[in-house]
Amino acid sequence: MLNADKPVFIPIAMPSDAQVLAAAPPQPAIMLSAVYGSNPRLAELIAVARRRTSNLLVDPKTPHFQFEGYMSMPDYRALPYSPGRHTLGTLWEPARFARPEARRELIDAVFEAQRRLGADLLLAPYFYVRHAAHPWLQAARECAAEALEAAAPEPVGVPVCVDIDALLDPAQRDRIGAAYTELPAAMYWLTVVNFDERRADPRDAAALLAFLELLRASGRPVILAHAGRSGLLAIAAGAAGYGAGTHGLEHHPRQHFREMIGTRPANRYYLHKCFMHLPVRTAEAAIGTEEPIGHPTCECAACAGSDAISLMVSRRLALHSLLRRLREVVALAAVPPAARRAWLVERFTEALSRSAALAAALQNGGGAQIEPGDYHYLEVLREAAGGPAATRPIDDELD
Repeated sequence: MLNADKPVFIPIAMPSDAQVLAAAPPQPAIMLSAVYGSNPRLAELIAVARRRTSNLLVDPKTPHFQFEGYMSMPDYRALPYSPGRHTLGTLWEPARFARPEARRELIDAVFEAQRRLGADLLLAPYFYVRHAAHPWLQAARECAAEALEAAAPEPVGVPVCVDIDALLDPAQRDRIGAAYTELPAAMYWLTVVNFDERRADPRDAAALLAFLELLRASGRPVILAHAGRSGLLAIAAGAAGYGAGTHGLEHHPRQHFREMIGTRPANRYYLHKCFMHLPVRTAEAAIGTEEPIGHPTCECAACAGSDAISLMVSRRLALHSLLRRLREVVALAAVPPAARRAWLVERFTEALSRSAALAAALQNGGGAQIEPGDYHYLEVLREAAGGPAATRPIDDELD
């Protein structure tokens, strides 16, 4: 289904995405949240996602029960494996899954929730691993191993959810990687918590790629989840693709486990030549800047060449972002694997040059502004791809 020879972008569907997915071309794969099955108002989204892909994935969202945020979320409490389904709610601890019977009960309930939504590839239960010495790593590995056995010969994907701080330490990185690469997973769905490409430094990006390589060396496909332009970097490094929201979900801060991920669409537009999301009025000003500095309008189905970005409704902003992601992956996939890093270095360099020129033009115009922090992350990603070292901006430039 998924392999590095044909890398893909996988939309992580948001509750408001039914119309967006219906307007987009069929997808190689789509990811739904298991909680959507608890809400009858999302039946249309589930049906559209089912029609628009032959590889439907369902995220069981099990790490959220390690935190108290789920207790105020009725859809999470309604999941059959929720510890708050029949009580006021408790938090999962590793000891809860020390017994094989408890692990099997969780596995069966997680698989049943995915099957009810029509998943084509089952995903094992998983947990957020904050560091290599934490008992959650052992619990995650045991649940994954037993999930693979329980579903055999049906293939099962293994989600890996780990904090970027753990990956910065090579010893921890190796230990965590070894816990998963011994498993005969159909694929790895990797979420690196607290990796935000807009705030990351070169060490973070290098650690991400090093861990991805550990998983990839197992010979199994790896999908980097909750990624922005770093998803392209992952593909260039051998990933089978990346996943993100149609209009967001480009990183996963730890606070999302407590506060959950908001579903309100961001009022931002993707300047595709700059690899940069900006507030709609700033993006509109950039498009209106005179050539050769200005940003070209987009001819995708959502924009239809319009330069009135500030008048676009949220679903059109989301569709535009989705279509641009798909085009980026197609363009990168057309490059021979050995040349993908160099190709990305060139694209990031072009985007940096255009972003800086737009920032200067808007600065002189006295209107909406583009700050260095809006595009500095491209320097970090370019360095990780093998390009020149990124500059080290002062803190104010990243605010």
